[in-house]
Amino acid sequence: MITQTDKPIQQANSTLQKVVTYYEDTGLDYGEWSKEFNMHFGYYRLWMNPFKREPMLEEMNRQVFNHLKLNEDDKVIYDLGCGLAAPCRSFIKKCPNKKIKGITIVNWQVEKAKELNNAVGLDSSIELILGDYTELPFADNSADALYALESCCHTKGLDKAPFVNEMMRVLKPGKRFVIVDGFIKKEPESFGALLGYCYKEICKGWALPSFPHIGLFTGAIKKFGGEKIQVKDFSFRIAPTAMQSPFAVVWFLIKKLFQGEKLNPVRLGHLKSCLLGFVLGMHRRSFAYCLITGIKK
Repeated sequence: MITQTDKPIQQANSTLQKVVTYYEDTGLDYGEWSKEFNMHFGYYRLWMNPFKREPMLEEMNRQVFNHLKLNEDDKVIYDLGCGLAAPCRSFIKKCPNKKIKGITIVNWQVEKAKELNNAVGLDSSIELILGDYTELPFADNSADALYALESCCHTKGLDKAPFVNEMMRVLKPGKRFVIVDGFIKKEPESFGALLGYCYKEICKGWALPSFPHIGLFTGAIKKFGGEKIQVKDFSFRIAPTAMQSPFAVVWFLIKKLFQGEKLNPVRLGHLKSCLLGFVLGMHRRSFAYCLITGIKK
């Protein structure tokens, strides 16, 4: 099912346009990372095979769902920044009696995700919406739960206030949210030369205005009505998949070289960011990959 918001996305907005262009150019490249098009890092549990990426990617989806702590009465869940809806499909497979609504600003992702949903017979349980998660087409207090998996980073500001404000508006009082993303712990201006270079190039290559600042982001959650906020550092949990990233990039480049395919600047910037992301992740005093949960008052 596909829905388009009444309010058209303002493609003239440079920030949004960069995100749209980025995902239009790199979208299918994510198929090299995940056959299910999971566009995020994976979660490693003890006894998992650290060399098998897809089970760890799916485990990250399960971590998000488990932290939502859904009750039988919780029926409608929002995925804010759903990409190609891989987490949506994982969610419905686990909770077939629920309804999930995924929103993305990229029209190509909506169309491709619909194909993927149809292929596994889940189209009726997943509603895909072309829209901006900072101007959600949902009523106040309409979500029984919501999550954003590596997507709020595309919002302006270190506190991601436009995203947080809308997230809290549509969430029902007493209901839970889960945010998973990379977070900086310091102001970017305080980074040293190497870290500063990596940070700027990663933001440029991944079409990010900035990564969210952990303190400012949790402060915004409190400001807009969130409470019982918990932060879990998943940095070491994602390490096995993060360490695979450089090898995946090199293998991808070799394949494209032998295929005679030239990569445009957007795709090359994405690959460069994947390599530099490994360096950023090692600066533990400045960066962490976290899961943040809480409820609306």
